[in-house]
Amino acid sequence: MKILVTGSAGFIGRHLISRLSNGNELFAVVRDSRQPVSTEPAHIIVMDLARTLDASALPAEIDVIIHLAQANVPFPQGANELLAVNTSATQQLLDYGRRAGARQFILASTGDVYGRHSELSKETDTIAPQSYYAITKYAAELLVQSYSSYLLPCVLRLFQPYGPGQSGRIIPKLMERIRQQEAVRLHKDDRPRMTPIYIDDVTCAIKGAIDSSHSGVVNIAGERVLSMRELAQEIGCAIERQPVFENTGEEAADLMGDNSLMKQVLGSWNMVSLGDGLSRTLKSEEANS
Repeated sequence: MKILVTGSAGFIGRHLISRLSNGNELFAVVRDSRQPVSTEPAHIIVMDLARTLDASALPAEIDVIIHLAQANVPFPQGANELLAVNTSATQQLLDYGRRAGARQFILASTGDVYGRHSELSKETDTIAPQSYYAITKYAAELLVQSYSSYLLPCVLRLFQPYGPGQSGRIIPKLMERIRQQEAVRLHKDDRPRMTPIYIDDVTCAIKGAIDSSHSGVVNIAGERVLSMRELAQEIGCAIERQPVFENTGEEAADLMGDNSLMKQVLGSWNMVSLGDGLSRTLKSEEANS
């Protein structure tokens, strides 16, 4: 199977390329030729998705497109890049996929599209994105679904993926704060509450989407609901440091995904527990330090 993966040098992309390497011909799109993809064989395609897509540099025929690339830069300074990579590039890839005979288009979206929730977000819930980033991702979702007459659209809404090699996200940021004995800010009722998912489970879900040929929206979320306090305490236990907390008294929305549909349509596997995931992450850090 010929599979095109954008964002191949990113956190999820590096792990996914490794998982899909057996038995597939992979085309890995990266922004910079100096970015490492993985140790697995793949055709490297250097392309900046913030610019007009150069379809001539992509394979003439493709079976599956997995669009992981995203811009996550500050708004409003990075608004143009957010729109270009998250939305416009999605449209151009869809058009390329249609002409190249793709059977399936998988989009990595975000649980942020649900907006402010105090319960587990389900795929049938009303969408109310609050940030410009979430708006661009939801616009991309609509574009993907509009191509359902030409290829199978699969939208994966991710909730706090984490694991080895990640930076700048909630769990690595918390790890660093706790290591430095900096206060972890807790909003009212220890919010937000989250459903983090380990990277191996994310790549299992994406492979499950390919194997099942599922069409539609699916939340990709972990098994446990954790408050910010509980998450910090779990991390503190893993790194053997007691977290320090600071209560803000401010209101905060939760970001929790119901993963029932994921388990129903993308296959069944033993998901990695938070404790095990944190342990694997720390061992990888130690091995690479």
